Amino acid sequence: MAQMVFVPLSGPAARELRDSGTLTGPLAGHAATPALMRAHGYDADALEDAEFAALSYAAIHAVTLDIGDPLRLVIAAELGADRIAADPADTYGEVGVGELRWADVRALFVDDPVARSAVAAARPAARGQTVTDALEHDPVATLLDEHDLLWFAPEELDQLT
Repeated sequence: MAQMVFVPLSGPAARELRDSGTLTGPLAGHAATPALMRAHGYDADALEDAEFAALSYAAIHAVTLDIGDPLRLVIAAELGADRIAADPADTYGEVGVGELRWADVRALFVDDPVARSAVAAARPAARGQTVTDALEHDPVATLLDEHDLLWFAPEELDQLT
């Protein structure tokens, strides 16, 4: 059964994925894993809510990366369970992805340009940290609270990065 996985990437990495068709990991993503669902009290009927939580954690993860992009970019890909490795105890749904294929990409999530200054404030506070530690910084919490990522189709990548 396929699962939606949200992978934060830089603009250049996303274009490399599109142009080559494949990006080899290890890559870190977030998904509605059993641990995430238990930690948030979601049942099978709340999968959409659990996936939104996973997307939110991927959006936080995006500001911890030292990539230099002015906005966050998260790729949503539908992957088979055999292509992801989850830590059964990680309540943020972090998963490892060995290989990401452009054919698996279902959507792109990117900040609205008005979030640029909030992203710029959050990156230095979160750089190199875990999602748990990044959440403790006010600029990261402000970014998460005030700026949702916007949905785009995969073919819109060049207009976004």
